[in-house]
Amino acid sequence: MNWVGDGKRRRTAAAALGVAAVLAGAAACGGGSGSDGGAGATAAPTSAPASTPATAGGPAGPGAERLKAMALTEGDKAGRYEASEPVLDEPMSELYDTQPAACRPLTSLGRAGHTAQAYAKTGVPGEWQAVGTEILLRSYEGGGAAAAMKALAEAGRQCAGGYTEERGLATAKVLRVEQVKAPGLGDEALAYRIVTQDVKDKDISLYDYLTVIRSGSVTLSFRADVIDTKDFGGVPEDVVAAQWEKFSKAGGPGS
Repeated sequence: MNWVGDGKRRRTAAAALGVAAVLAGAAACGGGSGSDGGAGATAAPTSAPASTPATAGGPAGPGAERLKAMALTEGDKAGRYEASEPVLDEPMSELYDTQPAACRPLTSLGRAGHTAQAYAKTGVPGEWQAVGTEILLRSYEGGGAAAAMKALAEAGRQCAGGYTEERGLATAKVLRVEQVKAPGLGDEALAYRIVTQDVKDKDISLYDYLTVIRSGSVTLSFRADVIDTKDFGGVPEDVVAAQWEKFSKAGGPGS
């Protein structure tokens, strides 16, 4: 299978190269910062207070430790799936970029122009021809979560006819973005099927599914793919249900 269709491995490889480039740049320049709205995304802090003071735009979101307690952890069951520790500690797809820039939220909410104050990453790996899902919980201050969802909805409309995704190892042509049925959970939810052209064979289409749920000041993002060319139908419902149940039992805002 070619690199673009190689599910989890494609994101891991791109992330590893991207992280190395960022670290090398920081060492050369004596430090620096990017922004979620630019080519170099700023990673949300991996440690934060248990709570953050509320802002005028809305209540504060949970800090990193509480957010981590809300995420599936290694060994947690999700139907026939089982959660595992993430390969890297940061949202890997935030190292990608898009042309036009308006499509960035479809690659990652971290590129939606609204910086999360904390995040927790987990996932359910897929073996050969099995669906793998990356899960990312983001916590925002004020109205950041709702604003990020609004940016995602706008990207879904503007980029329905396709866009270019610039990855660490290749440039992929997204052929179309189709809105699909979202789960009836949280304060709002969006779901998309993203169809991408294979970089080696233009007659082959590859599929990714993205589901994002907002609950108060937190977004729960699920991105699923498969090491195959089949349209597998969406983010596994068992994975969404298991993550939502743990989030709710842990006292997730608005759950």
